[in-house]
Amino acid sequence: MNDKLRLEKPMTNEPNLDEAPASHREVKQDEHTIGSSSIYRLCEEIIALREINNRQHKMFEQTLAKTRDAVQASFNSFAADTQRAYQQLRQEFHGEKRISLALLNELVEIAFDMQHIISARPPHPYPSPPGGDGGVSGGTDPGAAHAVSGADQGAAHAVSGTDPDAFTRWAEAVEVQARKVQAALLRHGIHPYDAVIGSSYNPALHERVGSKRMEGMGPLLVAEQQESGWASQQPEFILRRPKVIVSE
Repeated sequence: MNDKLRLEKPMTNEPNLDEAPASHREVKQDEHTIGSSSIYRLCEEIIALREINNRQHKMFEQTLAKTRDAVQASFNSFAADTQRAYQQLRQEFHGEKRISLALLNELVEIAFDMQHIISARPPHPYPSPPGGDGGVSGGTDPGAAHAVSGADQGAAHAVSGTDPDAFTRWAEAVEVQARKVQAALLRHGIHPYDAVIGSSYNPALHERVGSKRMEGMGPLLVAEQQESGWASQQPEFILRRPKVIVSE
């Protein structure tokens, strides 16, 4: 009977709280409370960390969206500026090309007219004597060669067989063609370009043909202009640099 009771009684090494002293029961309760508090705090920290992570992720997405929009706007502005610059350059190029072709066609027409005028050049109404010095011998005034009397003019006309006014008309025709060239250049925006006396010498704008010392003027300045140049309507587009004398 005793053996049966012994078998039915569970065998365990754990102490029975009911049978343990009161002090032991308080220690177990404290340990249980401390563990629960630690788990609670751990859960609170995890929740707080998750909230912080969500806020930071949201801020990151907002910053990324702003940066993307700014980059997109900057790229669109750059593309638009590039397109406008390309179109402007294209228009200027085609404009210069049209002006060049139009001017070339006008100059070709004037060249043909000049060729006809040159081929129709009459002989001079006052031919030179056989000496070839225009009737001017040693010791005579060269201007006297042009002081021809009416009888001499008639004789010269009889010898040459040419109307004295023909040469004058031919010279006037040449002058008219020269004026046509000037008008064609001005009509297409090509105008004379003069150097500014006293300005700094710039090889890109001036052609140096000489130098000399000038009082009251420093070195490497435009002292004189020998020939004017030509420029187009485009800014600083020099077709022909003016010939200048540079100060020493």
